[in-house]
This record gives sequence, structure tokens and C-alpha cells, in this order.
Amino acid sequence: MISSEALHIGRLMLPWSVMIMIIGWLSVFFVGQYFKSRQHWSDLVWQRYKDSLWSCIWVGLLLARAVFVLNHYELYFVQPINIVKIQDKGFNFYAGWIAAGLWFIWKNRLLTRTVLLSSVLSFVLIQGFGMGLLKSLTVPQAYPNLSFTDLKQQSQPLAQLIGKPTVVNLWASWCPPCHREMPVFDRAQRDYPKLQFIFINQGESPDTIHAYLQRNQLQLQHVLLDPTGTMATEMKMFGLPSTLFFNAQGQLLERHLGELNQPMLQHYIEKITVQSTD
Repeated sequence: MISSEALHIGRLMLPWSVMIMIIGWLSVFFVGQYFKSRQHWSDLVWQRYKDSLWSCIWVGLLLARAVFVLNHYELYFVQPINIVKIQDKGFNFYAGWIAAGLWFIWKNRLLTRTVLLSSVLSFVLIQGFGMGLLKSLTVPQAYPNLSFTDLKQQSQPLAQLIGKPTVVNLWASWCPPCHREMPVFDRAQRDYPKLQFIFINQGESPDTIHAYLQRNQLQLQHVLLDPTGTMATEMKMFGLPSTLFFNAQGQLLERHLGELNQPMLQHYIEKITVQSTD
């Protein structure tokens, strides 16, 4: 299935930004094939070119992760094990692109400048064109016109959230990654009092939710009930946990599918806070 955010293949979600990078990588491969045929490269030169394409992926990912971790070192170094938990999606892709490009150029430094320039330029142009097209086609999303009841059975329309940066988390007590990230959100409520944190439970009864919160000593301030998963369907978030980040104007800036840790949550919060004051 195709959505405005990603290509969905079963439970796998490939964001368009990742798809654009894959297309860029393939373009560099085909540039190499063109020059291989035209300049009659030896098998050794062609193999070195292909190997550098694969290795630059790993170099780029490692540097992208390292830069992101260093930018949030005060949180990662408290629990160093989080550094290797790359499922939090914490990467600085600009740093990764630069590192991968320099690695590719160095590994193929014996090739002509025309080959190197054509290879790098093809990737850069596709990234620029793809990201520009993606931005032009992306319509800013706002809170859907939905209302949910809270644990006191009072109706709470989402439109009332406009005015403050807001984090909306879709969760369920039976979901292990939801359970693991709940202490992070519980603490964030206290650390960021100027933000709103909304927890929309997916499909469970008030009694089940009350029992879960008491059992785990969680003080979630705003818990809403979504018995049929309307919010997930409306926002095209196909999996739990899912977290949506809105600025004070009610515009959706970021979405995160999967478990959140403290550094990644802080990264998103900084973004919606800055864009709420612009």
C-alpha cells in the first residue's frame, strides 16, 4: 500500500526519504556501468567500484549514528546500551551522506574526475529533486476532526489541543514496546511541562487501562479511549506503538512508528518546540 508518508509492504514501512536514497544509490551503480562499458574497465576496477558502493552504505550509517549519538551524548551515555539500539531511528543523515561520499571518492580515487563527479552528482541531484518533490507534494496535516472519551467518560475533541506543542502516543497495554517506552513518557511529562502529552489507547476498556497504570505506577495525565482504532486509521499509522508530533499550530511535523527512547523523544520535542515559536 502507498501512503503520503511511505511505501507499506506488509508490516514493513519504507519512508519515501529512504526510497529516494535507494534510487540515488542505484543511480550511482548505473553510472558505473555506463563508464565501465565506455572506458573498458577491467574486472578489478569494476569490482572495486561495486564494493565501494556497498561499503559506503555502512560507513554512512555508522557516521550518521555516531553524530546523532554525540549530539545527544548526555542521554545516551547515561544508558550506553541505547547506543546500539538503532531501532530508535536516531541518525543524522546529512553527516552520513557526507561520510559516504568521501569514502566512495577515496576508494575510487584512481578513476577519472569525470567518473567521480558524475557518480556523486547523480546521487546529489536525485536527493535534491526527490526531497523537493516530496516537500511540494506533502500537504501539512492537522488534527483530524475526531473526539475521544477520557477515563472519566468525558468527550475530548482533538481540536482543543491547538495552542501548545503536543505529543500524541497510540498504545495498548498488551504491546511490549509500548510498555517499555511508557516510563520515558511518564518522565517527559514532568520534564516538559509546556508540552501536552496525549495517550490514545487502542481498543482496551477503562478497567484494563486503570489496572495497567496502577500496576506499573504510571501517572499519565491525559489518557483517551479509541475502541475501534480510528486515530491509527485516520493518520495511517499501521502498528503500535506510534507517536505523532504536532506544533502549537496543530500541524503534524513528525511521526514515529515503533518504540521511542529518551534521546529520540528529545530530538522530536526540540523540533516541534522550535517550529512552534517560529
